[in-house]
Amino acid sequence: MKPFQFINAPSVCIEIGQSSLKALVADPDKGLELPLERLENGRLSPSCRERLTLRLREWLKRRNWQPRQRAWCAINARGVSVRRLSLPSCSREELQRLLLLQIEREFPLPPDELAWGYRQLNAERLPDNGAPVTRELLVVALKREVIEEYSQLLAGCGLSPLFTLGGLARHALCLQPPASYAQLDIGRSHSELISFDHDVPGSIRILPWGGEDITRSIERRLALKRDEAEKLKIQSGHETNQLPLQQIEVAIVVEVESLAALIRSQEVGQKLYLSGESARLKDFAPRLAKAIGGSMECERMDVPPGPGRSAATLGLKSAGGKNGEGTPLVLQFNRSAGRESLLRPGPWKWAALAVLLALGSLSLRYAEAIFYQPRLSRRLAEVKIEREKLPQIERELAFLQYLKANQPPYLDAISMIATSAPGTRVESLSMNRRGDLSLRGSMRDSQQVLDFRSKLIDSGFFASVTVEEQTPSPNGQSVAVRIAAQWKPTGERKPLPSEPARQQPEKSKIPAKDIPSATSTNMATASAKATSPPDK
Repeated sequence: MKPFQFINAPSVCIEIGQSSLKALVADPDKGLELPLERLENGRLSPSCRERLTLRLREWLKRRNWQPRQRAWCAINARGVSVRRLSLPSCSREELQRLLLLQIEREFPLPPDELAWGYRQLNAERLPDNGAPVTRELLVVALKREVIEEYSQLLAGCGLSPLFTLGGLARHALCLQPPASYAQLDIGRSHSELISFDHDVPGSIRILPWGGEDITRSIERRLALKRDEAEKLKIQSGHETNQLPLQQIEVAIVVEVESLAALIRSQEVGQKLYLSGESARLKDFAPRLAKAIGGSMECERMDVPPGPGRSAATLGLKSAGGKNGEGTPLVLQFNRSAGRESLLRPGPWKWAALAVLLALGSLSLRYAEAIFYQPRLSRRLAEVKIEREKLPQIERELAFLQYLKANQPPYLDAISMIATSAPGTRVESLSMNRRGDLSLRGSMRDSQQVLDFRSKLIDSGFFASVTVEEQTPSPNGQSVAVRIAAQWKPTGERKPLPSEPARQQPEKSKIPAKDIPSATSTNMATASAKATSPPDK
C-alpha cells in the first residue's frame, strides 16, 4: 500500500452517452449506470442534472478533506470533428499559435468557442522533395458548451474531469488490429461508427440505428404473430402452439440488414469491432459481416457485463494503468473566471489546509519524544543496572591499586641489571621482598665489574651495591663475581628510563651473517634464576 493512499482516492472512468452515464472506479472495481434526460437542444434537463449530482455524490462518498478525484470522461461523437493537420517544425509556443490559426481556418467556429485537443501522429520527418521538416497532428474539436455542461456537473460532485473521445477510449480494447479497421458502438437509439487507418482515426459518423430498433421490430412481429394466432383459433376452433423464436430471429436478421445498409464497406476496412448491449446477441457479428459483404471480419469486444462496464470505461481504465503511456487525447477549453471558480477549492479549504500544516509543524517537537520514549526507557534501565555495579567495581579497583603500590619491583630490578651489564653471564639471581639482591655470574675483566657496579649506583634504583667476591678464571679470559645490592624504598626510587629504539642495520652495508644475534647476550632471562625466599 502506498503512503497516504487513503487520502488520494482512485480515479474514475466515465462514459457520457446520449441516453446514459456509466461510471467505473479503477480500484476498487465498482460501477454505476444512470439514465439521462435531454432537452430538444441536446442539453441535460434541470431535473436530470440534480438527480445525477445527488447520485454521484452518494456513490463517490468523498470526504471534504480529500482532494478532488481525477475523472477520465469519454463523450460520444455527436458534434465532433476530426482533422489531420501538417505543420512546420517549431517550438512549443509557436506550435500553439500555429494550431490556433489552423483551427480557425479548418473549423467553422473560432478556437475560443471550441473544446479541442491534438496529438502528434509521428516524429518530425523530411519529405523526399527537400521540403521543410513537418509534423503530422490529429486535431479533435467540438462545441465548448457541451464540455462545459459536463465539467460543471462533475466539478459539483467533487471530481476533476478530463475529457476525451469515446472512440479513442475504446481503441485500447481493440486487440491486434489490422492496418485498416473500424469501431461500431451500438447504443439505444443511435450508433457510433469511427474508422481507423494505422491507429489514426479518420471519419466519424452517427448512424440512426440502435438497440431499440431491434426491440420494436421484435415487438411488431410478435404482435402480428399473436393476431394471426387469434384468427386461426377462431377459424379452426383450437389453439395453435407455434413458438415466437423464429419470428425473433427473423426480426434480428432484418434489422441487421438495415444496419448494414447504413455502413459503407470502404469505411470499415479489414475488420469491424463491435461494442454495446445489442452486440451480445447470438450470431450478431457474423450476420452483420455477411450483410455488409466482402472479406471484412466482425469481432465483438470482450466487455464483461456489470454496472458501469462498457468498452469506453474499460478502455480508459486500461489506458490509465500503463503508467501514463496510453493516456488518450485530452480535449481542452478556455474557462471563464466564473467557471474556474467552480473548479477551484473554496478559501475555507485553503484555510483548513493551512491550519492542518500549522498543527503538524507544532506537533513535530512532541512527536520526537513519543517516538524515542521506548529507546530512552531501555537506555535508562541499562544505566541503572550499570550504576548498581559501580560499588563492586570500585572495590576491585581499590584492591588492584593496592597490589600495584605494594608489589616488589622484581621486574624493574631485572630490567635495570639487563641494561647495565650487556655481555654478562648470570648464573644465579635471588631477591626478596625486603629489597636484598644477590647476583652470581661472570664478566670479561675487572673493569667491566667496576662499570657494572657504577651503572647500578648511578641508576638511582639501588641504595648500595657491593662486590663481595671477584675471582679470575683459570684461563684468564673471565672473572667470576658475586655482587650484593639493596634497592631503595618505593618513594625514593627513580622511575626507569624508557628503552631507546634500536637502530636497524642498513642492509646494503652490513650482511645478514654479520648482524649479532640476540643469543650472543649471555644476560638471558632464561639463564637467570630469580628466587624469593620467605621473609623471616
